[in-house]
Amino acid sequence: MFKPSLKSIWTLLVLALTSYGLYTWAYLSRTEVRQDFYEEKLAAARQMEHAMQVLKEWKAPNASFVDDVNDPWNTLLIGQKFSQITTVEGSLLSKQGCLNPNVAAVVVDLMKQTGVKEGDRVAVCMTGSFPGLNLAVYSACRVLKLEPVFITSVSSSWFGANDPEFTWLDMERVLKEKGIFPWVSSYASIGGADDRGQSLSPEGRELIRKAITRNGVPYLDAPDLDAAVQMRIENFQNQIRNSPKGYDLYVNVGGGVASLGHEENRNIMPTGVARNVRQMEFQRRAVLHFFADAGVPVINLLNVRPLLKRTGVPYAPLEKPEVGDGEIFVTERHDMKVVLFAVLVMTILVLIVIRYDLRMQRLVDTDQSDEML
Repeated sequence: MFKPSLKSIWTLLVLALTSYGLYTWAYLSRTEVRQDFYEEKLAAARQMEHAMQVLKEWKAPNASFVDDVNDPWNTLLIGQKFSQITTVEGSLLSKQGCLNPNVAAVVVDLMKQTGVKEGDRVAVCMTGSFPGLNLAVYSACRVLKLEPVFITSVSSSWFGANDPEFTWLDMERVLKEKGIFPWVSSYASIGGADDRGQSLSPEGRELIRKAITRNGVPYLDAPDLDAAVQMRIENFQNQIRNSPKGYDLYVNVGGGVASLGHEENRNIMPTGVARNVRQMEFQRRAVLHFFADAGVPVINLLNVRPLLKRTGVPYAPLEKPEVGDGEIFVTERHDMKVVLFAVLVMTILVLIVIRYDLRMQRLVDTDQSDEML
């Protein structure tokens, strides 16, 4: 007759098999659960994908170059390494990764973390360096029905929107004309060092001015960086001068010096929802800090690789991701009822064996005492 005991190999084998079976049952109880704001995230990703397709169809007949190596998804939104309106170095992988339409879902998630709701006003400073991030912000604002005001620094780092005939201003104009987004930039500057394109040639600066004129955007021509910062702040304020409501969110996209204040600030400012900005030390303060000091929540979209990793969005995968793919949309969770039941059953079995062992030990001790008498 089988007698359960922790000293018995058969008992240990039964416990091991039972434990393995319960573990497998609990492990396989995983189910997919939609993340918060799933519908809004999916809609934003689809909106961004649609915008990218519209830009591709518009540019394809007049594309000055096609690069299947640097642009494996054939978006036609990866720029060249060098051009007359290119300012500084930039990561090709970051430009590729930000053209994943699911990045728009990440922006929705960040915006929802700040508590914005329909009708809220958003101030946005962006550059030509990350057309993917720009599209993600536009898409999130459209889906969440926000009221954004955009100011653009037109120049770009490597592989961004650095085609002089297809700058970010051209992209947003096309998207407005096609009915994809209702907004364009309220002002545009050259960008680059001191926001005046100091690293560009005179020809490059002139090409940017022509792009600004071509797209009908007011030119933000400041004599120095301090003036560039102040003019942006004044423009944002003028946009809401007749409104009783101020801004509810500030978004920085890229490394624009008039927004961040100093190139070193790019390494200090956290990516995503930037908290406690007022308590941080910066070499120079600019538009972002003005809003932070006023108590406006801040989102910083630069150096996004860690952000995408945290949110489960693949960073520059070789194959183009499907819209709705990634943990930002759906996560797997175990059925806690099954897990707790499995733990309870295993605990009871172990306690039964221990109790039986203790009982048998007491009987043995009693028999030995009787023999001694």
